[in-house]
Amino acid sequence: MTSTIDVTAIKSSRKSILLVGLSEAGKTALFTQLSNQSYVDTVTSMKENEEQISVRGGRKLITLVDVPGFDRLRNQSWERFKDRSLGIIFVIDSVTFLSNLHNVADLLYQYLSDDSITAKRIPFLIACTKQDETRAKTAKVIATQLEKEFNTIRETRIGALDTISEDDNTRRILGNENREFQFSDLRNNIKFIDCNASKESPNYDSILKWIDSIA
Repeated sequence: MTSTIDVTAIKSSRKSILLVGLSEAGKTALFTQLSNQSYVDTVTSMKENEEQISVRGGRKLITLVDVPGFDRLRNQSWERFKDRSLGIIFVIDSVTFLSNLHNVADLLYQYLSDDSITAKRIPFLIACTKQDETRAKTAKVIATQLEKEFNTIRETRIGALDTISEDDNTRRILGNENREFQFSDLRNNIKFIDCNASKESPNYDSILKWIDSIA
């Protein structure tokens, strides 16, 4: 007898949207705007922040989780919450992006390579925040730079394949190996947006629309 997978049941068991990224990327500021529609001065998170928000015109509740950016805590929280994620919001500081390019790309590649994320085709929103500041790079520029950096990461991983274990996520080579990396080649849907969570002129409506579209 052939069993069928109840996709609706699987989806209903994943009720969290994770905000992830490097430390000081602006995750907590964005979290408070999305969950409370208010600006709060924030400090580096040392534990997860969780808040329920309503979607689908108030007909459904999902949990928004602000994952700490500090390395050790970040990894622990990722392992704890990733299997219940409905979507991932990867937050990037658009002002300091170029100076942090390698670390940003390495972390994003790690998440996109995670077997549990690729198997379920969890969608990613790359939130390029602090767009109200003059030195901010646009989402389009950030996407282009990340694709170039992913090519470098892929070359490194291809060269290291013989030295790592078969079940290690670091074996995964993202995209089409026969051409330059493009986010459009991934099984997960990836979307880049410009946003900010400033006190004076917050702009995060596109994030709420994305959450509503996948809920």
